[in-house]
Amino acid sequence: MRPLTLKLNNFGPFLNETIDFDHVKDDQLFLISGKTGSGKTMIFDAIVYALFGEASTKDRKESDLRSHFADSKSPMVVEFEFKLRDDVYKIVRQGAFIKEGNKNKTLGQLTVYQFDNDDYDLKESKINTGNQFIKSQLGVNAEQFRQLFILPQGEFKRFLLSKSSEKQEILRTLFNSQRFEDIQRNLMDDVKEVREKIEKRFSILENNWQDIDAFNDEVLTEFKLINARQTNRVVEVLPKFIEKAKDIQEQLKQRKHQQQEEVKKSEKILDDNINLEHALSKLKEQQAKYDALVLKENDIQSKVKLLNEIYEVRPLANLLDTQETLKNKKTKITQDISNKDQLIRGLVSKIQKDEDMLMMHKKSSQTLEKTREFIERCKLFYDKANKYKKAYQEYDALKISYNELNENFALQQQQFDTMNAQLNYRNPDYEIIEILNSEIFELKNKVKDLKRNELKQIEYQSLQNRKKQKVEDLKAVEQHLKNLENEYRSIDKTNIDLNNKKDIITKIQSALQSGDTCPVCGNEIHKIEQHLDFDELTERSQNLSEIERCINEASGNKIKCESELKYVNEQLAEFSQDDLTDTNYEAYEVLIETKKQQKKKATTENEEISQLKERLQQNEQKLHALELESKTILQNLKAHEVMINDFENTTKHKNVDAFIKAYELDVVKIQQFDDELEKLGQGIQQAQNELSIEENSKKYLEASCTEIEEELENMEVKIDTEMGRIGFAHLDQVKETIAKINEKNKLEDDIETYNKEKQSFELLIAQLTAETNDRELKDSEKLKQDYERQQQCLEIITTELSQHEFKIEFNQKKINEIKTTIEQLEFELKEQQEVFQLAEILSGKNERKLTLENYVLIYYLERILAQANQRLALMTGERYQLTRREQISQGYSGLEIDVFDSHSNQARHITSLSGGETFQASLALALGLSEIVQQEAGGIALDSMFVDEGFGTLDQETLETALDTLLSLKSSGRMVGIISHVSELKQRIPLILEVETEQYQSTTQFKKQ
Repeated sequence: MRPLTLKLNNFGPFLNETIDFDHVKDDQLFLISGKTGSGKTMIFDAIVYALFGEASTKDRKESDLRSHFADSKSPMVVEFEFKLRDDVYKIVRQGAFIKEGNKNKTLGQLTVYQFDNDDYDLKESKINTGNQFIKSQLGVNAEQFRQLFILPQGEFKRFLLSKSSEKQEILRTLFNSQRFEDIQRNLMDDVKEVREKIEKRFSILENNWQDIDAFNDEVLTEFKLINARQTNRVVEVLPKFIEKAKDIQEQLKQRKHQQQEEVKKSEKILDDNINLEHALSKLKEQQAKYDALVLKENDIQSKVKLLNEIYEVRPLANLLDTQETLKNKKTKITQDISNKDQLIRGLVSKIQKDEDMLMMHKKSSQTLEKTREFIERCKLFYDKANKYKKAYQEYDALKISYNELNENFALQQQQFDTMNAQLNYRNPDYEIIEILNSEIFELKNKVKDLKRNELKQIEYQSLQNRKKQKVEDLKAVEQHLKNLENEYRSIDKTNIDLNNKKDIITKIQSALQSGDTCPVCGNEIHKIEQHLDFDELTERSQNLSEIERCINEASGNKIKCESELKYVNEQLAEFSQDDLTDTNYEAYEVLIETKKQQKKKATTENEEISQLKERLQQNEQKLHALELESKTILQNLKAHEVMINDFENTTKHKNVDAFIKAYELDVVKIQQFDDELEKLGQGIQQAQNELSIEENSKKYLEASCTEIEEELENMEVKIDTEMGRIGFAHLDQVKETIAKINEKNKLEDDIETYNKEKQSFELLIAQLTAETNDRELKDSEKLKQDYERQQQCLEIITTELSQHEFKIEFNQKKINEIKTTIEQLEFELKEQQEVFQLAEILSGKNERKLTLENYVLIYYLERILAQANQRLALMTGERYQLTRREQISQGYSGLEIDVFDSHSNQARHITSLSGGETFQASLALALGLSEIVQQEAGGIALDSMFVDEGFGTLDQETLETALDTLLSLKSSGRMVGIISHVSELKQRIPLILEVETEQYQSTTQFKKQ
């Protein structure tokens, strides 16, 4: 909330006053100054009254706010325009009062407007709904507004000293902590939902427990009477159902196994009898096939004889094949030897020719030795030819540059010597400038004080004239009052009190007669007559009333004159006679001008010296650079000269390009000679290698040919021997037999097939004979009937086992569901316990006895205290820190504040602080609260703050610190108004709202220092 305009009619000392807060722009901090009783605090009262219909403190009532000098027929009205966030509002509130001549009170009025589309729209026109609307927009009530926006006299420390419950209401509004109560309520709803869920699970558990099969067992049937909610007992007996089911299952499995053995036995007898039938039939069939096979015996023997002859002739056939291969190989080797002889003769001729050419080439190499030496000696110069060419090119240019640098260096040296002589070892004297500045500053302050004394002198003389006039006015009023009093005393006041009793006296006289007893005095009435002149009494009464009115008016004028005279005397007493007489400032102004001329002269001289020193330094740097450059060029000249001498002495050339051309021609000549020499040597070596290879190859072929001839002789002997062994006289017989070798595979297959079939029949007949010997063939039909009967018995037992296993599976499913349900119940019950505990903790049933909302408010309070302690530490020299009291109590506890004193190293009650210390703590807490609220962006916009008094209780140092703290708020963009009589504040705060009073009426005016 930021004030814009405040209009006051008949409010306190302000009969018709408008305060425009637009003057408070960049100067966010301003001082409200004025004499005691001028109405400074009434400005705060007007703001609070406009918003809430109350004063800024609880001690003042609405009737106390109306001006005593207001027209009895005019109402008290406050019009307040302010900005709240981005909206602008206007509130017009009229106080209730009794008009002159009326007995009944004229009721108050309230209208609330909101600025929209360049005009104010009416939002509320009734007091109750208007108050509620304002409260909802601001987010605070009057009590909270006093503690956050306006810190008035007597209530500045109320938030600091308030109880936890009072702080809770303020902080709840500031930080919107109502949502944490909603969390607590939602948690209780969750607990109720969990209970319903658990009850459903108990119902499922009971149903599953009833569905479990007891297998007609008395013990299990008794177990099923257990209440399903006794989960521990249910879990304990569930294994009994599983064990019993397994026992019955084992019994049925044993019966099934026994019956299976009987079935297998019957099946085996039946299968054996059927197999015997098949064996006898097969034995007869196989015997007939065997007899038919034996008839082929003679044909098979003829084939065996022919196969043996083929086996005998095979080695001889292999020997003949080998002999033919060796003959072909000998023919090929003989041809290869002839080719090698021709190739060897060609190679020998080529080698002789190349060796003659090589000898002639070597004799001509002696003429190239000098050329080869030249190339080796000048190779480095050739590789770096560009470098030497560049040296020739740069040598002359470097000579010219070197001479020019020496001339420039001499010129710069001459300038350096000249400037050095001008400087003559002088340095700028800045100390004299500081001394003159200090003297000028002191003189200016002195002139300001003297001019201020001159103004005070004028003001003092004006007050003296005003005092003289007021004394004369007072004397005149006193004389006039004295005359009125004398005139009042001179009027006869006898029977004046009977002036309004004329009707009563007349009525009594009409009721009485002479001789009656007087009802007033009790004496006898002698006669009835007119004793009083009521017209004269009326005239005297009117004169007395008029004189009394004049006396009252004169008394009022006397009080007014005395009050004004007292006010003038108080102002005159504030002046110092020494200040009034000390007003001669012309001499100081002349002295200031003299000091300024001295300062100007010293400044000019310092600037000249500084410029000269700077130029001298620049010249010295140029000299140094020229010297370095000259040395560099000289070094380059010498290096180039050495390089040129080395080149010419070694190469015997003075032109690099001519040297390169000659060098490259010699290199080509040498390279061609070496290439030709290398080529001849490589050709001779290659021909010699080929000759050696061919000679070795010929020797190998000749040796191979000799070995083949020996093998052929041996092969003839082996063939003759083998033919004699077999019985062949001619090779034709051998070839004829060899031609039949192709029939060998067919003969082998026929013989092998016959032998396998014969052996197979013999084995199968022997096996079938063994299987049927000594065995009796029975009636297979009867055996089959017996087998089917045993099979039926097995199926009955299997069905019983399957039904039981289904019951086991069903029970196991129910048992698993029961266990799962119990586990879920245990988990949810445990979780429910945690939820219950959490609900209790959040509702305040914990060690610290804090609700969730209060815990959050403690968090915000501790942040507020931390923010406040940053400023309090600065204001108290690191002595005091605000701390939260850790004491545990019922209700909204934990929001009380203590103060920690670092001097005593312990905390103490906040009320133990002195007045000034309490002001510091309250100011720091209010600023800290404002900072945290703005950080949290809660429901309240704290754009302004007003502080009423408190600074007078501070010493000078603490006052400076507190003021620095308030000045630092300018950067936050907040408006801060301060009421104080402390004169130091006027010097520090540039913008002042001056409240001036003329007895019963006050006016305001913004002034800038």
